[in-house]
Formats: sequence, structure tokens, C-alpha cells
Amino acid sequence: MNGTHNKIKKKNKTHSRTQSRQQHTKRQHTKRQHTKRQHTKRQHTKKQQTQKQQSIKKYFIIGECYNQKYNKLLTNKLKEYLKECNLVEYLDIRNNDNKLLRQRGINLNTDKNCYNLLKLTRQTKLPKYVENITFEFIWLNPIEKIVDKRFNNIKSNLRNILNDDKLKCIDNKSTLYKNMMIECKTIANKHLALTFPINDYSKYEFDGHRYYILRPVDSFAGKDIFYISSRKELDNAITFYNKNTNYRSDTYGNNVIASNYIINPLLFKGYKFHLRMYYLISYIDNVFNSFFLEEGDILTADKPYNTDKPFTKEVHDTHQTSSNDDYFFPKDLNTNTISDNPMNPMNPMNPIDNNDLLKQMREIMKCASRIIKNNTSTKWLYSEQNNGFIIAGADFMVDATTGNVILLEINSKPGFGYNKRLNDITFSKQFYEWINKTILEPTYKYKDQINYSRKHKTYLEI
Repeated sequence: MNGTHNKIKKKNKTHSRTQSRQQHTKRQHTKRQHTKRQHTKRQHTKKQQTQKQQSIKKYFIIGECYNQKYNKLLTNKLKEYLKECNLVEYLDIRNNDNKLLRQRGINLNTDKNCYNLLKLTRQTKLPKYVENITFEFIWLNPIEKIVDKRFNNIKSNLRNILNDDKLKCIDNKSTLYKNMMIECKTIANKHLALTFPINDYSKYEFDGHRYYILRPVDSFAGKDIFYISSRKELDNAITFYNKNTNYRSDTYGNNVIASNYIINPLLFKGYKFHLRMYYLISYIDNVFNSFFLEEGDILTADKPYNTDKPFTKEVHDTHQTSSNDDYFFPKDLNTNTISDNPMNPMNPMNPIDNNDLLKQMREIMKCASRIIKNNTSTKWLYSEQNNGFIIAGADFMVDATTGNVILLEINSKPGFGYNKRLNDITFSKQFYEWINKTILEPTYKYKDQINYSRKHKTYLEI
């Protein structure tokens, strides 16, 4: 009997210990759950505080090439100006990108150019909370090939973008000619070469003295341009365009324009050249402004000018990459650098009047400003931005026979850069000072797009 009682007692004791352990385990689990909830709550509170702080601060983002070796527009001065406007640089995205690049073993001093870096960094996801921030200012690299599209849907008060559809009225080669003929016919007749679709055969006059330049509408950097002076050359060019594609892999077809070729251009040291000038358009606080920078670049062909047939790109195409040095307008365009054109030994442009050339260019760009202002069929801005601006490149040449400035094109996504690094640095400072005086200070310091912006000497009054 006592043995049975002892067994029952021992069993109850064991059961009691088991219950005690279970209760202890339960209490520990409850404690851990409570600790976990507290940790989660602290994290959530911290995240809310971070988001609140970020919503209070006015942040700016600079989307640029991380490899300074390839960065032609150095943004140090832009950052200085933004900080003077009491904006704070947002670095989370840059830090995440740099972490990725370090993990990949990328040496930013030697390994990758901007485009190859972008192919890596655009694979990283932006922090989720970024979607809830409206950034005060976003600057994206203006060179189209290396624009970081991760920023497309991020909200901002001001960024260096305008609606592409709005700009087509001036940066499409074919549309520009048509719109200038409508808006300011006198200026168009004087400052634009006759331009028409490649398949408008009635416009050609093949008399042995006229030359035409054929340019794809959707192309850049002089790619797939032809110079023709006969119907046979035209037919060969049309065959080429029907078989070949542009950088988007679209067949050219008839999306090509023909223009009268200026056979007697003003020459710079014996080379054909064009002037690259800069044109700023802004739409801020529902106010449209435009500005024209009166300093620019002289971009030459690779070889001295001649009219020997067949025409070659080395003689007739003018670009930054073909220029043998860095030259600047108006500083370097003078009677010592202008050459007698073999087509016109008398050279009526000697001595040259740069002030007159600038006056002509300003009148042309005022016409462009009227065109874009009167284009009411499309919106100025994208949905994720409140205000915007762009810097376009305007390319001109000078007809040595008449002395007229000829507008070649307006490019809303121009390239930047010089042969010498010192000139990249000098230009960047000048470039961002212009943006500061026409965009940043009127927006953030003076909050006045009319009485302040329009007092700047580069403002185009229309």
C-alpha cells in the first residue's frame, strides 16, 4: 500500500515539475513576445521619427556620374548654391549605390565610365520610404544616355526636366522649321535653311550648284547624315534609310529631313565650325521664362574645309569630338581666327562683329520661346513634379556670303565636355552660377520668378 502511495506521490511530483517548467517556458515565451513587440514598436517609432525629420528638412538629390574621371559637369558648385538656399543633400541613395559598387569591387578611379556604372546602380532598389518624401530639388544628369530612371516616379518640387512632349515643338528638326515659319516667318526665312521631308521631290533643284544635307530626325552626333547634289545620290540615300535603323532600332524610312546646304560657311582657322550656345527654359510657379547664355563653344570639323566631292564627314561634320582643341565664343572668334573661305575670297564678314551675331541669335531664340509658350496642347510638367526647367543646346553657323546666323537645331538633351579637364571645371562653375541666378535664388531666396529672374541679363523678353 505504501509502495503504491509512494508511486502516486512521485508521479504527482513529476507532473508538478513538468507543469512548472511549462509555465516557466510560457512566461519566457510571453516575455520574448513582449520584448519583440517593444523592439518592433521602437523600430516603427524610429522610422516614423526619421520620416518626420525627412519631411521637415528640405532635401535635394544630385543624380550624377559617380566616377569623377568621366563626370563632365562637376556639381560641387551646384551643391554649394543649394546649401546656401538651406537645402540638405539626401545621401541614402548614393550611399547604397556606393556600397553596391564596393561589393562588386569597382574602382571608381579607373574601372567604369558613367554608362557602365549606371547599368549596375540602377539595379538597386530605392528605400521604400523615399516614395513618401517630396524632395525639394532633384538634379539628374542631363545627358540622356545616362539618366537614372529610378528617379522618374519620385516626387519633387523642382527638377531639371520638362515634359518631352512640350519640347517637341522646338527640338524636333522637322517641327522646328514648320513652327518657325508659322510663328515668325521673317526670322525663319532669314535664319533657317529651307527644310522639307526627304521624299518631297518637288523641292529639290539638282542644277549642279545646289547641295542638300539629309539628316535623320531621330538621331544625334551627326550619325547617318548624307550630302547630296544629284537625284542618284538622293535615291541611294533613300535606299539606305529604308534598310537601316536609328539608336532605338527603328527603321529611318521617311523620318528624314532635307535642307539646303550652306556651301559658303564662315571658317575658323580654315575649318568649318558651328557655335554651341545654351538656352534655358523654366516653368516655375506657373510662370514661363527663357534665357540665352551669351558665351558658348566653337566646334570644328576634323579637317580643313573644301568642296571636293564626295563630301566627307571629316571636312563637313562639326562636333566636340572632332575639334582639335577647346575654343570659345565670343573670345576666340575674331579677325585673327577667321579664314578666307575658298568659295568667297572677299569674305564680307571681315572684320567680324560678335555683338551683331549675338543679337541675331537672341532674336532667333525669342522666336523659339514664343513657339513653346504658345504650345498649349501639352502640359509643361510631369505628374511627379511641381516645377521644372531644362538647359538646351542651340547650334548655329554663319553664312559667309550674307553674314546671317543660321540656326541648325535646338537639342533639349545636349552633350557637355571639353578636351581639357580645366575647361570642364571652368564651364561647370559658369554653368551652375547661371542656374543659381536664374532658377535657384528666384525660387528659394526671393520667391519671385518675375521681378527677380527677369532682371538677369540673359533673360529673353518676348
